[in-house]
Amino acid sequence: MPAPFYRYWGKAGEEKSCHLLPYHCLDVAACGVMLLKRLPRWRRRLAELTGMDDSTLLLALKVFFPLHDLGKFATAFQNLRPDLLEKMRGCKSDKGYGTRHDTLGYVLWRERLISSCSRRSVRRRTPGNADAWMRVVTGHHGQPPGESINGLLRDHFEDEDISAAEAFSKAVLELAGAESLPDMALPPEATWWLAGLTVLADWLGSNAGFFPYCEEILPLCHYWERALKQAEKAVEAAGLNPDPPSGRFTLADCFADPPANLKPTPLQRWAETVALGSGPSLFILEDVTGAGKTEAALLLAQRLLQVQGGGGLYFGLPTMATANGMYQRLGGGRPPVYRRLFARGSHPSLVLAHSRAELVRGHLLPLPGPEDDYGDGTEAAANRCSAWLADNRKKALLAEVGVGTIDQALLAVLASRHQSLRLLGLLDKVLIADEVHACDAYMNRLLQHLLRAHARAGGSAVLLSATLPHRQKAALIRAFAEGLGHEICETEPCDAYPLATVFDQNGISIRPLQTRPEVARRVAVDFIESEAQAEAVLADAVARGCCACWICNTVDDARRRFEQLVQKHPDWKLDLFHARFTLHDRMAVEQWVLRNFGKRSGPAERRGRVLIATQVVEQSLDLDFDVLISDLAPIDLLVQRAGRLQRHPRDAEGRYTPDAPDRRGAPKLTVQAPPWDDDPAADWLRQALPGTAAVYEAEDAHLWLGMKLLRERQGFAMPGDARFLIEGVYDTDPFEDFPEALQAKALEADGLYRGKSSIAEDKALPLEQGYRLEGPWLDEDIAPTRLGEPTTTVWLARLTEGRLLPLHSDSAAPEVWLESSLILRRALAYHEVIPDGVSPEGWQKLKEGLPGKGKWGVVIALNCVEDKFWEGQVQSEQVRNRTVIYSQTTGLAFKE
Repeated sequence: MPAPFYRYWGKAGEEKSCHLLPYHCLDVAACGVMLLKRLPRWRRRLAELTGMDDSTLLLALKVFFPLHDLGKFATAFQNLRPDLLEKMRGCKSDKGYGTRHDTLGYVLWRERLISSCSRRSVRRRTPGNADAWMRVVTGHHGQPPGESINGLLRDHFEDEDISAAEAFSKAVLELAGAESLPDMALPPEATWWLAGLTVLADWLGSNAGFFPYCEEILPLCHYWERALKQAEKAVEAAGLNPDPPSGRFTLADCFADPPANLKPTPLQRWAETVALGSGPSLFILEDVTGAGKTEAALLLAQRLLQVQGGGGLYFGLPTMATANGMYQRLGGGRPPVYRRLFARGSHPSLVLAHSRAELVRGHLLPLPGPEDDYGDGTEAAANRCSAWLADNRKKALLAEVGVGTIDQALLAVLASRHQSLRLLGLLDKVLIADEVHACDAYMNRLLQHLLRAHARAGGSAVLLSATLPHRQKAALIRAFAEGLGHEICETEPCDAYPLATVFDQNGISIRPLQTRPEVARRVAVDFIESEAQAEAVLADAVARGCCACWICNTVDDARRRFEQLVQKHPDWKLDLFHARFTLHDRMAVEQWVLRNFGKRSGPAERRGRVLIATQVVEQSLDLDFDVLISDLAPIDLLVQRAGRLQRHPRDAEGRYTPDAPDRRGAPKLTVQAPPWDDDPAADWLRQALPGTAAVYEAEDAHLWLGMKLLRERQGFAMPGDARFLIEGVYDTDPFEDFPEALQAKALEADGLYRGKSSIAEDKALPLEQGYRLEGPWLDEDIAPTRLGEPTTTVWLARLTEGRLLPLHSDSAAPEVWLESSLILRRALAYHEVIPDGVSPEGWQKLKEGLPGKGKWGVVIALNCVEDKFWEGQVQSEQVRNRTVIYSQTTGLAFKE
């Protein structure tokens, strides 16, 4: 045991008892070794990534993982607890802790320890292999260590610290049975996944419940045996279980409550029967809304788990709302759908992953007590997930079944803290990405980087979309191929639709498919020019007892139109749905909307009801309207919105009739757009619909062309016209396909697309360069998974009797605050306005109960003006004190 016996304590600095630092280092190494022993899939994948056999890989972990905390040997770090330092040394120190201990450990290694721990022949060749390992293990707090800084060792370490660290390093080599640091070649890309393993091992090894603090002096070999036994218990308790896939998974298993007379759609039948290779595969499934893409993806994913030996899946969706719905769906049924993916007797975990998952989980899946057993040998729902996996979205991708926004997966290829843990979580998963057509150029390029990395690690992916422009699809295939070491110069366009595209070790194969007869239809499109005309369409729908929806492109337009209709038609049953509700109210509105307009809604809920909404209804929510109006939008979004029009077969009264044809008449989409002009002015869109022009930046030319195609055809037929419309709008020449006044707009749109792609290329991590620090590493809440105007979290609060309480609760617990939050553009909520009578110091004290003490958001203190109507102030970029109003009926708005 090296001396002096350096102590270790938890983050809070509370001394329950002292733990010898070398013991903690062995705890973490034992967790790393046990993770690979208990998870053979990870061991196999990491062996493939590193080019090492099992024994060499485990030896590397025994040698390098104990060295992850070398920086804690520094007197400056130990001096964070001056009382303990004085107790150990009998003296005080004036050394201040000014650099993170991960960087301290790496610099100590580079400047002092590598020479004493390496064979001379190794040092003469290159320190690169061992150096790559040390970057991995010292960067165990979610980002690579910093580089050497002049005077860093002198300012933080005493000579005896360095001697102790050197003695410990040599003791570790002896414990591992190595005379010196082995010269283990490590491919640069592999370091990212190994860094994730180090983070995970450090988290597990820091759990005092399994590794109690110990001051007893033991030989390291004796403590190592103790640490291995505890590490096995820690890995087991964390829910990191090697559950085998079920040998039988059918279409009926995709549903919590399978419908009667269930028959597979052509896409689902293909997913059940397509031949699968043993290596990484990419599937791109394009079909109309309602064709069963989700079930096809689950069928494919489960078959891939059987054939390729994967450990689970991650389902990435475009929004939090759609992720919530998928989480609820997979968690439903007895046994739950996600449990059916795995063998009987398995105990997989289902975890929800997005920025508000901490609140949403309990609302979506109420967890009964352990005594509530299903009576069929399965676990109660309360045990559906390891609490350790669910307590942090960084861990969510480690669960066998993860559901969340695609952003949580994209963070794996951005310089965001703990991105390596996300890469590790995806290591043996099937990655499913839904609504891929919704990705803009920036997200699409990030998705390419993610697919490249996923393929490099041996993973398979399933991408779902209504339709994809050829250039976008080709780029995704090319990226996956590059991850496998293949080069694809060109992919031939295919006009067939629906279409299944597969890329694997045999190359590209495409399979044109039929669509389900029930969703093959023609949708008429009628253009109107004014809100008065839209009101007339709604009035006719109400008079006929139909339900209707008006999809607006901006929240301001939706609120204004809703309030005008409420005033003019007080007898109408009007609802409003947009993104500027607090999470508490948005969830309630979402459930209300699904109840009144969802698949199972009936005449009592639907008759004469009108919903004014924004884009929140256009993706993945299973809504069905009799009448639909939409503001002019990009052609793919208009087709997507039309998928909410007469979506399910119903009789004339609105009753769901799954075994009968729809009796509501031919579907017609009404689109509010500018007056048609064959030769429009450059500002044709902004003059008529300024909000739409602002939302769909530089898309004026493409919106005009989409409108032109729909006018010429007086609508569209699905699936026949899908490919024609998408390629007809986006595979264009700026000078040949647009009027002269819009050619500059078409060029601007193309430049914007390329610019967003370039930004993504700059932001994405260069994995091929290895785990190293390049530029700033950002917190996951501010890492840019999407472009656009910066946003901020807004906390709506009540100032009551000297306390700052969340709007929707009398408790000020940090997790409760999430219910009273929403996201706004930062320009709208730039800075807080401190209420009258509160000092700046008092205001900061009031905010201490918020998550992160309110550091990552803006607090708006509200006063109740009348029942459920609140008013407060915030500073925007342009207005110093701007009045905010909030209502549970209409959400948040600004008083002009």
